[in-house]
Amino acid sequence: MQTRFSLPDDTSIAYERDFAAPASEVWKAYTDPEIVRTWMLGPNPETEFRTCEMDVRPGGAFRWEWVDVDGELIIAGDVLEVEAPHRLVTTERMSGSAMGGMDFPPSTNTVTLTEADGITTMRTVTVYASREIRDGAYASGMDVGVDASFERLASRWA
Repeated sequence: MQTRFSLPDDTSIAYERDFAAPASEVWKAYTDPEIVRTWMLGPNPETEFRTCEMDVRPGGAFRWEWVDVDGELIIAGDVLEVEAPHRLVTTERMSGSAMGGMDFPPSTNTVTLTEADGITTMRTVTVYASREIRDGAYASGMDVGVDASFERLASRWA
């Protein structure tokens, strides 16, 4: 696994990955819905990325919907802060049959891109409403899904 995960406090999950590309290219790949559709698919190659809508500006919103053998997963939220190509802060709500039909309370994601010598490190910190919700999100296999998706993204610059 090339994506590095940590639990920095009782309610957060942090993960980061290095990409062999300038921050501007990683930013575009992370915020352009047509590109996001090509890599954010998790570990199952049979996944259908049904909806990928992104309005990446303060006050904007996003909605992603996937369907696979485990059911439907919906992740949606609001865009709070944008400092292209280095920082994006959003809220996030997860729901769907793949989550056991549960609607999770909103979390907050902070994505930062730091470039040095042609390598961009993407770091995401997600803050959940409680330790139990954080632990449930992590136990869902998110690390496997994020790493598989980031592996596809990294291959753009291999």
